Amino acid sequence: MSDGENVTTVAESKLYISLGKPATNNAAGFAALTWTLIGEITDIGTVTGREYNTSTHAPVASAQQIEKKASYKLGSSEFKMGWDETDEGQQMVDAASKDYSIPSFKLEKQDGAVRYFTAQVSKFTEDNGTVDNVVQGSMTLLRQTDTIRVAAPG
Repeated sequence: MSDGENVTTVAESKLYISLGKPATNNAAGFAALTWTLIGEITDIGTVTGREYNTSTHAPVASAQQIEKKASYKLGSSEFKMGWDETDEGQQMVDAASKDYSIPSFKLEKQDGAVRYFTAQVSKFTEDNGTVDNVVQGSMTLLRQTDTIRVAAPG
């Protein structure tokens, strides 16, 4: 039975962007990049895992449809943030949303664990709301590489 000792919350997590690409697709390659914090992040999307399609084979002799794991995609990641037009990280995301570049991203978690990946910015929008809402931004990242996981120190 788990006592929750190894479970963390999202509090104090930070998302960074780099316009550079790692020289090698590993933790050392990503760590060597220059990172800029994306400010005011409020919701962090999925940054690991694959989504597999299925292939169905239906031989008439058995009447059983057989499903197999087929091609995959890395999936998109949805983020929300407080809209800050003066934030350098948000400005970099905005610029990347207007071209076909593939920036690098680093998610630093509460316990010090890190997730590195590359992604295209397919959406960066300003979302308003009602009188009681903070103006928010929405960002969608289309991951281009499997995520490199670096365990928390210690």
